[in-house]
Order: sequence, then C-alpha cells, then structure tokens
Amino acid sequence: MECYRELIPGLPDDIASDCIARVTVRFHSGLRLVCRRWRDLVTASDFYRLRERIGAAEDLIFLVQACRGGDCEDDGADEGEKGCGIGSQPPAYGLSAYNVTRESWHRVATSEAVPLFAQIASVGRKVVLLGGWDPASLDPTAEVRVLDPATGGWRRRTPMAEPRSFFACGAVGGRVFVAGGHDAQKNALRTAETYDPSADEWAALPDMEEERDECQGMEAGGRFWAVSGYGTEEQGRFAGAAEWYDAAAGKWRREEVMWEAGGAACVGVAGGSIWSVGFGREGGGAGGVREYEGVGRGWKEVAPLPAGVKRGPRPCAAVAVGGGDKERVFVMATEEETGGVHRGWVLEVGPRRWTRVETPVGFTGFVYSAAAVRL
Repeated sequence: MECYRELIPGLPDDIASDCIARVTVRFHSGLRLVCRRWRDLVTASDFYRLRERIGAAEDLIFLVQACRGGDCEDDGADEGEKGCGIGSQPPAYGLSAYNVTRESWHRVATSEAVPLFAQIASVGRKVVLLGGWDPASLDPTAEVRVLDPATGGWRRRTPMAEPRSFFACGAVGGRVFVAGGHDAQKNALRTAETYDPSADEWAALPDMEEERDECQGMEAGGRFWAVSGYGTEEQGRFAGAAEWYDAAAGKWRREEVMWEAGGAACVGVAGGSIWSVGFGREGGGAGGVREYEGVGRGWKEVAPLPAGVKRGPRPCAAVAVGGGDKERVFVMATEEETGGVHRGWVLEVGPRRWTRVETPVGFTGFVYSAAAVRL
C-alpha cells in the first residue's frame, strides 16, 4: 500500500476525513485497502465519533435468517416448516443486514455456515453470534463467533460452557447474557452465563428459578430478562412469568404475568420500557404493540399492528434501533398477501407511525433473531 502524505491529494486532512467518513459502512472494509493512512483512519475509534458528529452514522440491523441456495428465498415449504426448520430438509441459515439509515439490504459474508436458530447480540460496534443447531448434525452447539461489521472480519471465540439452543440472549453493560433453552437431549435448561467480548471470557451465573426452553431474551432498564418459556415436562405450554437478573444482588428476580397468550416478540425501548409485538388470532382478534406497566398493572396498548401484516400466533423478530427522538422498532413478520413471505416494518416510537420496509425477494426468509448496531 503506497502511503500518501495527504489523505486525499489537494484537500486538507480535516476535509478529507469528513469525505471518507461519509462513505457507507458496507464499503469500509475496502477503504482499509487504499493505503496505510486510510487504514489507520477508518480503524480508529475516533472515526466513528466523527461519523456521529457530522451526521453520517448509520443504524444497521443484523438478522439470522433462513436461506435457500445462498439466497433467503421461499422454497415452497409451508409457514410452519419455514418457521421451525422442519420438513424434508431444514433450511440453511445466513446473516443478513438491513441498513435502516440508507434503506438497503446486503448479505454478510461468512466463511462457515451459520448455525440454525443461532442467537445474535451486539456489544459496542461488534456482533456476537451464539449457539443454535450445528448445520450438519442438528445438535445444539456452544460455539461463539464475533463479527466486526466495519471490516467484515469474523473471529472464533471461547465457546459457551454448554451447548444450548432456543435460549434467551441479550446484551447489558458491555456483556452478553444467555439463559435457558435446551440441551442435546431436549431437556429444558435453567442455567445461565455471561460473556465479556473484550476479554473473551465467560462467567457462570446462578441458575434461574425455573427451566425455560424457548424463552425470550432482552435488555430493558439495564437489566437482562428471560421471558416465558417452558419446562421439560410442559413441552410447548409457555409460562406467563419472567425472570430478570439482579446483578447487584447476584440473583434472579421473578415477575409474574409477563407473557401474553398467543406469543409475542418482546423488545426493550427507551427509558427502560418493555414493549411486545403480538399478532393475535387468524382472521382478526387481539394483536398490536403493548407496553408493560409493571406488576399488577399488566400491559397497555401502544400502537396497532401495521397494515398488511398477517395475524395469528406466529413467531416474529423485533429489535429497537436508534435512540432519543429517532428511536424505532424494526419488526420482521409474515405478510398477509403473500402468506409465508416475511417482510420488514419500522415503527417510529415517538409518533407511533408504521412504515413498510421494501424487502427484496432474497431477504424474505424467516428471521430467528436480530440485533442492532450503530456505526
């Protein structure tokens, strides 16, 4: 790489830095190859503070998404098969990215197959991929990979203490938390642990009060929550209670009536609020966005479902993105008109206004988990 004295010949470095900082994140890995000075610029933490200051920062959502033949396309399987990965052949999974700021989609390159039903979390500017099913054996895996979205580079990291799938996952205070799920024998788990990506170290947490397979994980109010789930003997009968980890006391706290019949995707939003996105029953019935008001007060209506989304107790992925007066909730759910095709919608938290996301055919597969990063 030839090294120039100027970042861009003929321009002062401060102006050149502003120009380079406005390049969309998707091409940052290429910027590093121009010369050493460009590489040093785009790999410095100050570079992303500059992007924020000049209004060039971008919000990205990373999605663990069912794919067929390298593209996330419908293969003709019915919705249950696509949602659960069952049928004659389970789908492959990949990592997709939706740039909320620029309203664009792209596939994230991976050198290894993404585990089926893997969880994903974001810590700072890194994306952590954990657990799920091994694509070859379909057994739960303990593996952990970390993606740097700015460079496109992946690193294998220290695995979890035990393989698990269908577990709660979320990031709080620079750490990733995992809890519940099930093991290779389909036994529901109550174990939990936490991961520090900067040190590449796992630490055990106390067991939860209950086994929680297929529980929902989230961060809200600086707490990690494991919502609903069921025990080994209660297969598919989801509990209404949740547990949150009290880091100061080093123990789990139980909260009753946190899960609504029919299922929902829970997501933490500004001010520590917990929102759920539920899809009611086929042909109508309850459904919409609700906010949890606390013990004994239950849930209140926040917004209706967006036009065009299919009702019914089916899984969806939801994640909060942005902040302040620009906070939004991104939802990936089944479209009414097309039956099994999944589309994106964005809810603006302030005005409670929905916008349908233009979702290309290659990105309409079932989404199992999602995480947001600001770059």
